[in-house]
Amino acid sequence: MSLRTFDAAREHSRRLFGEIDAALADAGRQRAQIRSVAVTTGPGSFTGLRIGLSAAKGLCMGLGARLIPLSTLAALAARVPFCRMPVCTLLDARRGEVYGAVYDTSGGEPRQIHPPCVDEPHRLLAHWGLQDVLFTGDGVDRWSDLLSGVSGAELAPPSVRRPCAAAAAWLASLRSPAEDADPALVEPVYVRTPTFAPAASVTPAL
Repeated sequence: MSLRTFDAAREHSRRLFGEIDAALADAGRQRAQIRSVAVTTGPGSFTGLRIGLSAAKGLCMGLGARLIPLSTLAALAARVPFCRMPVCTLLDARRGEVYGAVYDTSGGEPRQIHPPCVDEPHRLLAHWGLQDVLFTGDGVDRWSDLLSGVSGAELAPPSVRRPCAAAAAWLASLRSPAEDADPALVEPVYVRTPTFAPAASVTPAL
């Protein structure tokens, strides 16, 4: 087994395949030996989702490998299996909002209680009526004061508040071949409608 983690805010597309090849080399494997590719399809950074999913599709189409799409929030909940309380995963969605979902991980694999959605955190808490819950995800970093006020709430330790490829791989290993996806048909799950601003016009120099 090999696991590599990197954070390259504006260089994901440049570094991703290099990191994949390095992870394969660490494990003594080559690209041709890849049989399955697990990928989180969202919610999350719009650009990051497109880059990750495009890479996964390319590998699967080129190698004839299985494509196993996963919810980013479910993969995050998978980092705290066998939790005695519901697990609420929160990712910072900017604009004062969070992507959130709630899972039951008491049996190991995350089972969805509330589906992924996006809203202001206090509105989500009011809508779900949560208490005696474990909060995890990078949304905890920003909204810890609000979340700590929930009755019986606990905050996951910082070490498990980020998605992890190992957790995603474990979750993918539980999927049957019947749950595989056609790489040509899989799309990012944005949850919030993407917005795009036109590039600033540039007047050519004379």
